[in-house]
Amino acid sequence: MKIDLFDYKFNPESIAKYPKNNRDEAKLLAVDVGNFKIEHKKFYEITDYINKGDVVVVNNSYVKKARIFGKRASCGKVEIFITEFPMNIFFPLKLNALLKSHKTVKEGEKVEITEMESGNETVPRKVYITAEKNCGYGNYEISIKTKEDYDYIFGKCAVIPLPPYIKRTAEKTDDVYYQTVYADDSAGFSVAAPTAGLHFTGETINAIKEKGGIFTAVSLNIGLGTFLPVRTEDVRDHKIHKETYSISRETAGTINNASKSKNKIIVTGTSAVRCLESAKAVKLGGGVFGITPRKNEETSLYIYPGYKFKITKNLITNFHQPKSSLYIMICALIGIEKTRAVYEEALKNDYSLFSYGDAMYLYNI
Repeated sequence: MKIDLFDYKFNPESIAKYPKNNRDEAKLLAVDVGNFKIEHKKFYEITDYINKGDVVVVNNSYVKKARIFGKRASCGKVEIFITEFPMNIFFPLKLNALLKSHKTVKEGEKVEITEMESGNETVPRKVYITAEKNCGYGNYEISIKTKEDYDYIFGKCAVIPLPPYIKRTAEKTDDVYYQTVYADDSAGFSVAAPTAGLHFTGETINAIKEKGGIFTAVSLNIGLGTFLPVRTEDVRDHKIHKETYSISRETAGTINNASKSKNKIIVTGTSAVRCLESAKAVKLGGGVFGITPRKNEETSLYIYPGYKFKITKNLITNFHQPKSSLYIMICALIGIEKTRAVYEEALKNDYSLFSYGDAMYLYNI
């Protein structure tokens, strides 16, 4: 299954560089997959497709400020991107990170962290991270000595980790807009946003509930595995790093009750798909599946064509990069040819792409 099957062409100007002021006014490409009928909507009109008893499942993981800038003893600049945060934090703390510098950072080398906040009249503290181990390809194991250092780094020095294709530095507004309105820092930390959920507002969520829809959350802490490109010639040879996910007993019960009653389960985002599809499936009778609760489990599930979906029959998602595992997942869900047709329709109608871009709703799959 060649990687070129999952390529498409687009104008770089289609990449959304900034979020919309009103999240739910993004465009929504609504696709009845079974009948292959396409409608052009606004995101707040997602309520048109939700009936009493339908369940909307979101990923409520919290985006951690994970990009840090520092300098070496030689004064060379270093960009540090934390790729994973543990559920439990102990000190000295070891983290996985990508380190980018003009010359290779040496094992055991200390990097002084640069404070990003402006207008601070006090002298910045001198705080260091240590590059403990070079794991290859820019990946390092780093360490932070104390909780005080950790709080200083992530309170004053770190910034929101915007994807590289946005091609700008993070701004204060990104602290708000690159976070879902329902993000919960007790659910765990992600280093990339579950972007399909960025379109929801409190008003949209209330409108769903007023129609009798049920809004519930799972968590999958997005790490390196989600956004690494597929580099293998055959997509089946690609591997995804492990990520941590949880599904509460209440959420599992809500989803299982909806399955039994044949109500729609509307999954928001590919990270929520991986979460639900990773959970142990149980047969509920009548040809439908349910799931069991999970607590801080690890998944390296990689979905490509040929995968049999158990839970995901309706999906809200953004438009993904070509040759990415996320685009490949959509091809697995609705087929390669239909995916191409959907993307062609979106690009023809000036939909914007990727993290801050527009959305689509795939249903009746």
